[in-house]
Amino acid sequence: MLGFLLKLIRYVLVVVLFTIINVIFCVFFIFRYKNPKNNYIYSRILSVLFIKLLGVKVEYRGKSKLKKEGTSVLIANHQSYFDSVIFGGIFPDKAVVMGKKSLIWLPIFGWIFFLCGNLFINRKNHSKAMDTMKVVDSAIQSGTSLWMFPEGTRSHGRGLNGFKKGAFYAAIQNQVNLQPIVSSTFKNAIDISKWNSGKVLVEVLEPIPTRDTKVEDIDSIVNIAHSVMKNKIASLDMEIHGVS
Repeated sequence: MLGFLLKLIRYVLVVVLFTIINVIFCVFFIFRYKNPKNNYIYSRILSVLFIKLLGVKVEYRGKSKLKKEGTSVLIANHQSYFDSVIFGGIFPDKAVVMGKKSLIWLPIFGWIFFLCGNLFINRKNHSKAMDTMKVVDSAIQSGTSLWMFPEGTRSHGRGLNGFKKGAFYAAIQNQVNLQPIVSSTFKNAIDISKWNSGKVLVEVLEPIPTRDTKVEDIDSIVNIAHSVMKNKIASLDMEIHGVS
C-alpha cells in the first residue's frame, strides 16, 4: 500500500512540476528563440529535478569525451519518454535534437522543442526530409552538434532496434565523428514504488570516425555503431543486475 501511494504521489508531482516548468520555459525561450544553449539549460534542470524526485540513481561515465570531441553527431538508444530525463544530465552545451514532425503537436513540450531550435523531420515526405538534412548540414558546419535516436521509435526495453540512416548520412556528409551514448535498460531495473527506485548507468563510448569515409561506407558504419552500442548496453545491464 505504501509503495502504491509513493508511486501515485510521484506521478502526480511529475505531471504538476513538468507542466509548471514547461510553461515557464515556454515563455522564457520566446525571448531566446533558437539560442544554442536552450536545450542544455532545459535538459539539465529537468534531469536534476526528476531524477531526484523519482529516486533514481544515475551514474554517468565518459563525460569528458564529449568535451574532447567538439562538434559531432551524437547517437543514443531510445527506450521511453524517460530518456530525456536520463540523457539530460549529459546533454552537450551546444546541440540540437532531431525529432519527428509530430512532436510539434504535443502541448507545451512540442512548443519548447520548437523554441529551442530543434529540428523536425518528415520521414513520409522525402523532399522535405532532404530539406531538413540541409539545415542539419548548416548547423553542424556552424559548430552545433546533432543529437539523434537512430532507432527512430522507442524500444520500451525490448532491446536495441535497427537503425535508420539519417544520423549516419549527417556525420559522413560533414565528416564529423559519430558519438555513441548508451544507457542501461530501464525496464525491470527501476521501480518508482520504492524510495530508492533503482539505478541507471549511462556511458559515452569511443567516437566512431567518419573522416575520409563515403556514403558507400554507410552500411558498414551503421553495423559497427549498432554492434558497439548493443554490446555495451548488454554489459551495463549485466552490471546493474549483478551478473558477472
